[in-house]
Amino acid sequence: MLAGLILFYVIAISVLVWIIQRDYRQQGFSFHLLFSGIYLITFFGGFPFSMTMAELFEYRLPAISMLWNILAIALGGYLIYYVSYLYIGRNKQIPRYAVEVKSLANLTAWILMTIAILSLLVFMLLNQELLLFKLEKYSHIFSAQVSGVALKRFFYFLLPALLIWFFLKPTKESWWLFLVAGMTFGVLSYLAVGGTRANLALAFVMFMLLGYLQRFLSFKWLVRAGLLTVIAMFLLALWRYRLNVQGSEAFYTFLYLTRDTFSPWENVAKIMDAEIEFQGLMPIVRDFYVYIPQSLWEERPDIVWNTANYFTKSVLGNFSGLAMSPTLLGSFYIMGGIPMIAIGMAVVGGLIRIFDNFFAYGKNSAVIQSYCLANLFNLIVLIREGIDAFISRFCFFSVIFVFAYIVAYLINRVREWYE
Repeated sequence: MLAGLILFYVIAISVLVWIIQRDYRQQGFSFHLLFSGIYLITFFGGFPFSMTMAELFEYRLPAISMLWNILAIALGGYLIYYVSYLYIGRNKQIPRYAVEVKSLANLTAWILMTIAILSLLVFMLLNQELLLFKLEKYSHIFSAQVSGVALKRFFYFLLPALLIWFFLKPTKESWWLFLVAGMTFGVLSYLAVGGTRANLALAFVMFMLLGYLQRFLSFKWLVRAGLLTVIAMFLLALWRYRLNVQGSEAFYTFLYLTRDTFSPWENVAKIMDAEIEFQGLMPIVRDFYVYIPQSLWEERPDIVWNTANYFTKSVLGNFSGLAMSPTLLGSFYIMGGIPMIAIGMAVVGGLIRIFDNFFAYGKNSAVIQSYCLANLFNLIVLIREGIDAFISRFCFFSVIFVFAYIVAYLINRVREWYE
């Protein structure tokens, strides 16, 4: 039975890789390819890690029948997504955005950067010191010891600012400046927040992506950078969890931390193996609760019952304060079982098509290109954390980005009027 499972895994991987390779040759870079690559890593990348742990360290796998279900649903879900993506808006003629006013784009970038840097500085002032050296455990970043937690949501706006400046002047010098500025801010936010790796990882991933798009990097170097990213994320995880491991224990720790970071695929098995009280679409609504200050809604629930918290607390019985990743498929299942997975993946196909069309429309706009590529983080959230987490974060990101653009537009108009 295990041999059959491995054979099916190889077939599923081959199907996805074939689709990705064919579509890349036909259309080049697209958000469809980004989605497909992240989906492949999330739902199939962890399989060899789990098998290795089971073989070498007596790691207990979910039932083989459940693993069959996960791989079959992951493949079937992707095929539903792919058909939806192919047939939604495929023959639509996409216009091109007119030439952009550089001063407006530049001012938008300055506003976004100011939001990010001020948020980080205020967060550090409120907490008085770098949390990585203050907190005893990583889970304490969600405790009452930490002030200004909401400010962390604004840290991500440095990256779209850097992207705008890069697209205004897409040279190698701008590319390297993007890396230096992004990584510096990422390291500072990692230390300040207490071990959150997102800004650091995103800066490096976007640097590599820009290098590949502008032909500053070959595919070979992209693969090498990917391997370097895996090692770096493992070392950062060891630091934030304060783990001191050696020998075989270090190898086991590498396997499970890397799997859980990039491919929490077994979480789907845990969800499907549990008795789920289907939540409908309410997790999407509830995920917006975190953006409402307690002062405006005194009766706001202490626990936001989105799919991540439902999985963490109701399925896993974990009340540490951390929220475990249910994944895209897991979040759909919590909402409405297998039928919701089928419907949801079809909707996601349409969503990714809209992203690709908008990116094509904004080829002449540094602001639109920046907006689209900066949503790479939200794309990762979609696949790893679930549809409810994606929708709330996407809406929040879009509102702040549009706000910055409108303010920049008004300032630019006033400046032109006085001149």
